[in-house]
Amino acid sequence: MELAEQLEKSVKIEKLEYPVISCSNIKKLHSIIINNKIDIIINQWGLPYKTTVLCNRAIKGTSCKLISVLHGSPYISKVIIKAQDKVKSATNVFSRIIYKSILEIKNFIIKWSIRYNCKHNERYILLSKGFIKPLMDYAHINDSSNIIAIGNPVTIPVDLTNFSLENKKKQILYVGRMDYENKRVNRIIEAWELIDKKYPDWELILVGDGPHKKNLIEYVTLNNILNVKFEGFQEEPPINYYKDASIFMLTSDLEGFGLVIIESMSYGVVPIVYGSYEAVYDIIDNGKSGYITSQPYNKEATREKIEFLITHENERKKMAINAMKKAQLFSIDSITNQWYETINKVLSNT
Repeated sequence: MELAEQLEKSVKIEKLEYPVISCSNIKKLHSIIINNKIDIIINQWGLPYKTTVLCNRAIKGTSCKLISVLHGSPYISKVIIKAQDKVKSATNVFSRIIYKSILEIKNFIIKWSIRYNCKHNERYILLSKGFIKPLMDYAHINDSSNIIAIGNPVTIPVDLTNFSLENKKKQILYVGRMDYENKRVNRIIEAWELIDKKYPDWELILVGDGPHKKNLIEYVTLNNILNVKFEGFQEEPPINYYKDASIFMLTSDLEGFGLVIIESMSYGVVPIVYGSYEAVYDIIDNGKSGYITSQPYNKEATREKIEFLITHENERKKMAINAMKKAQLFSIDSITNQWYETINKVLSNT
């Protein structure tokens, strides 16, 4: 099992079955809690409500506490984006009404799930403080006393031995899944298409794989877009790409936290990110350690920021230094301390 290979040998893996809320799962989890004297369950699947129901039934009759984590935006998800796209692409009034109804039902279920989870967890953890108010507004929650935020840590090794910003190459980098639905990688290529002939000594590097990679390659070929390299999926962390690149791009409609932004910043890559989600404002000091383009998405705004960084080398280097400093706030030690503090508060019932 791939997960087992990534964990310490002392960590036990127990497998539950579908459906999530089943008598066998409840009994098995309850036994695990009793036999191992578990004090806290950290549920990393903060949506839907089913995992919260399962855990609460399993801890019944014990002193075990439950914490759940929402690893995405509180008001948008891939499910909602797909439903919204169906509404936009509807070809007639009847189908539009049907798709709108489906969208409303899905929104209702997600809102109800969030309210349920907030009510039945000791702490409901989001990835950004900026997510708390939108979550309360979206799900119609009045009490935020048990809703907190802890960001994700940088988990790749950050070794700056022999690293120098002077060795940076004229590269614009994207690392992630190749899809249109939420990553919207096509936006990066379309922005580069506006200036590729203007800066022939620069290149766009795309690292990753996904369902729309073939379409993206075909688009680049058909439109004769210069200096675009598709590097494919990398088994090892893309550290060498971070070391080489000068600019990092992310134009997603949906992100939970955007850990790749911090990873790239750790190696002095200046980010240009579409501000489609609140957590990005925790990561980037706009205009100082990178750029955040405003909503709604605007291709020209993205192009403008790319050109500025290409043509203003001194500013780019200053921002790279600031990016490296900001990334240190998300070190694994810093985030681990926040988790220990939260766990201790829950155990002491404060």
